Amino acid sequence: MDIEKVKSNNLARESRDRRPISAFMELYSATDSALKEVAELGASEATKETLVKSHLINVVTAVEVYYRDMLDSVFRLCKPELFEGKLKNLHDKSYKIDDLLAIYVNRIHPLELVASNLSFQNIGNIEKVFSTLIGKPFFKQAKQLKWRLKEKPETECEINHSDIDTLQEVFEERHLLIHNPNGNLSASLASTEERINSIFGVVMASDLVLTQFINENIDPEISSNKSSNADGDKAAAGS
Repeated sequence: MDIEKVKSNNLARESRDRRPISAFMELYSATDSALKEVAELGASEATKETLVKSHLINVVTAVEVYYRDMLDSVFRLCKPELFEGKLKNLHDKSYKIDDLLAIYVNRIHPLELVASNLSFQNIGNIEKVFSTLIGKPFFKQAKQLKWRLKEKPETECEINHSDIDTLQEVFEERHLLIHNPNGNLSASLASTEERINSIFGVVMASDLVLTQFINENIDPEISSNKSSNADGDKAAAGS
């Protein structure tokens, strides 16, 4: 058991936007904007390739962060009885008394322990975790949705199985680049950028599925607290 890993994950989460999709967009946009700026300057192919590699690595990190943060949102916002009986399917480890004392001393919540021990570095794990929680095949639900982007209201978006396969391919390519930064990309720069862009759609579809799930299963205590705070704000405004 790695207590420091749990504490590090908690600190990192606190530094990000509380909304998982906003945190994802912030990370995604950082290298995406840099890539566009360099392209406008007429950079060399070698420079573009270096930036595309960095963009790919950064975006996959953003994807992992998104799904981890979304799991945390389910744990924080949904009714506990919704997932308590499913936790053993996500985390089947047992702990010695020394481990339990360390968890207590460091004020680690059991759900933080569960989340920190889960990996979101391949689509199989993502599918398992969220299918277990929502009780339905996760990516199947995501493929059934259609949406429109605010900046392109005339365009209807959706994802298909090839987009999910592409996400797995990009996961694998990130792994290779991490261990061999000087390695060649498996496709052209243009094709690699298209693959990265398709990831954006998978995350958007995932967010629609999970946000709807949370809204339908929100903990009544949280809902009532929001209502009380809103009433308090109205009273303060009226006084």
